[in-house]
Formats: sequence, C-alpha cells, structure tokens
Amino acid sequence: MNRKILTLAVATALVVPMTAQADIRLSGLIQAEIGSWEVAGGDETNAYRTDGTQETNDMSRQTRTYDEGGAITNYGQSNILLQFDEKLGNSGITANGQYQVGFNTSNNVGLTGKKPVWVGLKGSSLYFRYGTLNGAYKESRTLIDPWSYTSLQASGTAGGMSGDRYHSVEAGRDGKVLVNTNAGVSNSSGLTNEGFVDGALELGVNFRGFVFKIQGVVDDSAAMDGAGLLELKYDAPSFAMWASASYTDLDIKDTFDDAVENVKDSLDEFTDDLTEEEAQAREDARNENEGFGNWKVGGQFKLGNTLKVGLQYEDAEMGHFDNNLDGGNYILGSIEAGMNNMVIAAWVGAYSSDIDDKDRMVINGETMDEDALSWAVGVKYNFSKRSQAYLGYRQTDSDNDYRDENIAVLGIKQAF
Repeated sequence: MNRKILTLAVATALVVPMTAQADIRLSGLIQAEIGSWEVAGGDETNAYRTDGTQETNDMSRQTRTYDEGGAITNYGQSNILLQFDEKLGNSGITANGQYQVGFNTSNNVGLTGKKPVWVGLKGSSLYFRYGTLNGAYKESRTLIDPWSYTSLQASGTAGGMSGDRYHSVEAGRDGKVLVNTNAGVSNSSGLTNEGFVDGALELGVNFRGFVFKIQGVVDDSAAMDGAGLLELKYDAPSFAMWASASYTDLDIKDTFDDAVENVKDSLDEFTDDLTEEEAQAREDARNENEGFGNWKVGGQFKLGNTLKVGLQYEDAEMGHFDNNLDGGNYILGSIEAGMNNMVIAAWVGAYSSDIDDKDRMVINGETMDEDALSWAVGVKYNFSKRSQAYLGYRQTDSDNDYRDENIAVLGIKQAF
C-alpha cells in the first residue's frame, strides 16, 4: 500500500507542473443511433451472406443499434478528447497536441475506437504534426456531406463518396452472390473520405482562410510506407473551395494475390527458359496495378447559417463503391436549409463505375452493372449548441441489385 501511495505521489508531482504551464482542454461527444436497415433488396435466392442470414426472397428489415459489424456506420463520433497548447517563451511558436479515443454507446467495452493522436509545433501560419492523423483527403467531407459521421453519410457503403464499405458483393460459389457483411472490407487506411493515417508527418500552411497541408507516411517499416495525401482549401464567409488527393505506391487491394503471383513467377523464372523480353513483360504485368490514387474537387456556397449548397466531383481508385481494380467516379450535390433551431439537410450522389466489361461479375450467365444513384434527406433539431437530435432516411439504388440498401435513422448527439 505504501508503495502505491508513493507511486501516486511521484506521478502527481510530475504532472501538476505540466498542467500548470500548459493549456489543457477536455471535451467530447456522445452519439447514439437506432436504425431500421435493409440491404441487398434484390433476388436473395441467388445470394448467401457471411452473417448467416437465411436465403429468402426478400430480406426482412432489421433494427440495428450496434454498428461494429458495419451494417450502419463506423462507430459514429462518440469520443473523449484531450488537447493542449503551450507557448514556448517569446519565440512565437506554440507546442500543441491531442489525445482522442472513441467508444461505442451501443456495445461499450471501454475506450476502444481509433481516433487521432498527435503532437506538433505551430507558428503564426506554419505548423507540423506527427502521429495518427485525420487523413487530409477527408478533411473537406463535412463541407459537402451534411450527414457525415452518421448512418446517413454519403461515403462508403452509401455510394455517394469513396470510403470504407460495410458490406461487399462478389461472385460466390454455385452461381450465387456472396454478400460479405464484415466492416471495412475495402479499408484504404485513411486514403479515402474515411479513416486515419498512422505514423504520418503533416506539414501545413493556414493563412487568412487559405489552407494547404501535405501528409506522408515516413516510416520505412510501416505497412503504408509510400502513401501521401494533400489538401488545398480556401474558406471565405460566403463560399469555400477545395481540392484533395491521395496516393499510395502499394497495391493495397490485392496484396495477398500479388504475393502469391510473385512466388509463382519467381518459381517460373527458375523452371522456364524465359527471354529477356518475356521476363520484362511478366514484371510489367505484375506491377500493372501497383499504386492507386484518389482525387476530388468541390465547392460550397454559404448564406450565413440559413443556406448551404455544395457540389463535388471525385475520381477514386481506392475505397469506391464496387471495389473493382479500375475505379470509378462520383458526383455529389448537397443542401442545408436552417430556420431557428431546425435544419433540413439532403444530398444526392451518382456513382459511375470504370470497370471493364471483362471484369464485371457474372452470376448465372448475367453480367452485373455497377452504376448507382443514392440520396439521403433528414432533419436536425438543435436543442442547444451542444445537444442535437436528428431523423432521416438514406437509400442506394444500384444497377447491381445486390448492392441496394436503405436505412431510416433516429439519433442524438450530446457534446461536453
């Protein structure tokens, strides 16, 4: 017992001087949702699901509050955040950082959700950060998506922007479709409109509404070594414009398949009598799909807090709707109209697949198209600056019926 008391006393003696000198702020947000959800509304007799759902002509609606399986969204925003700032003498430089951790209101097992954690230095207009960061590519998503970080969000499974999809459709056995219900099946490690970038260095400029930031993974041993992201944004009182891009020289989609092919090719080089041209052709084919990139441009017009209208175009090779190697593109439009404490918000998105005809999924002799139209509409009511309730509906209609999805959501958020 004495040892524990001594340890606590030493820890307190070390921490108190730091807290006395630095500006430490504690904040957070608790978010909870309940949704009535239906996915893959096509002919379910030709599908089987990894969550064990029985094959029926029409999948019955499900009431969901627990989202770890990815049926709804990626844990929402529930989090606890610690931030600090400390001026370094008269140098004009401030040391800053944050520790943020997430949790789940539906199935809470403690502080588990992944969130940004970083340290850095900032001057009057220049700064740098290092740690687990919000991807620069997704920073503008709150400007174009009025339902970001809810089950009505436009990214990922909704088919409105690139992101981590929460169910995947692929050719299965016996001429049937496999609906993979696992979360984040197309996780692109923060290089899309969702997720975080680990072990990243960020350099940025923030001057009179102009923001430029560039991020890179600098650890040679990191799984995402070679990834880079950037954002260019200008935010004025009446409008905002942005352009973002992300890239990796790693084939993050088919890493396992490529490894297998590399082994096969290596063995073939020992057993086959290849000419130099044949060996080079094989190497070129192996590297053909290595390296992917996403980019987007968009803008928003603002009329105070009364009206916001946004439009964005995105070309994605990572985290797109149908997860094919050729990528696809999105056009997304959004609107928010506010009156007193109530806000009506909606978005509509169109996805166009770049998939080659030869790569399209074929089920029972039928070629599946992949283009999709999706939309969401709902209302938010702000009881105060910190307390909000919302109600809305989202629907995705794809040429491939197995990707169809809809959800009606009731949620509440409380900040502190």
